[in-house]
Amino acid sequence: MAEKLDAVGRIVKIMELLCSAEETMTLREIESRIAVPRSTLHRLLASLEEREWVHREEGTEQFRPSVGFFLLNSRSLFYDELIRIASPEMERLVAETDKTAILSVLEGLEGRCIHAVDPAMALKFVAHRGMAVPVYAGATGKVLLAFASPALRKRIFEGGLPEGLDVENLQEALESIRRRGYAYSREEWMAHAGDISVPLFDRRGLFVAQLGLAGLASSFDGEEEKIVASLREATAKITVRL
Repeated sequence: MAEKLDAVGRIVKIMELLCSAEETMTLREIESRIAVPRSTLHRLLASLEEREWVHREEGTEQFRPSVGFFLLNSRSLFYDELIRIASPEMERLVAETDKTAILSVLEGLEGRCIHAVDPAMALKFVAHRGMAVPVYAGATGKVLLAFASPALRKRIFEGGLPEGLDVENLQEALESIRRRGYAYSREEWMAHAGDISVPLFDRRGLFVAQLGLAGLASSFDGEEEKIVASLREATAKITVRL
């Protein structure tokens, strides 16, 4: 029993240290802070990485907590980590397209924006953290609904949609989005606005969030394929780091 407690204590110290650090830490830095033999530390970190509690930056010996660890405790911490990882790619997309980048998730039976990056221009689509996202209208929300788990999607259809909505038409649209792997809408969510969105998955292939670009509907004319490719490139880079 004592040996197991010692191992647990070491794991606790590792996670406390990584969670309190402002940047990634090397194996040497961790070893110097918690006084665990390097061979033991290497074994524990490998085990934690396998269980997705710790993430090692690709091609380096730099470690940080994984989003899988944050999900055990606090969804808000997971969102903060997701935003940290996604922000550079969102900023790149905005710089390339002059459109607003939106990152949203499903909270209960509704969509919710957790991060947005706006272009530096007067006429633009404005989004903010905490903004409600309808899952039945617009590419942003429909991607959330299309790639939600079947059980959650069933719950939303049973109690999370407005009365009078054409459910059959929505189901067909969601099936089309799943086949294509993206959604494109014009003036479904807001007047004069268009948006293109793609799903964001973690390294296990689990759906995590929606990433999209929104702007004037006319600004998407002839740009659909190019924007979809840019969004997919961005999500691929984010997924590697999750």
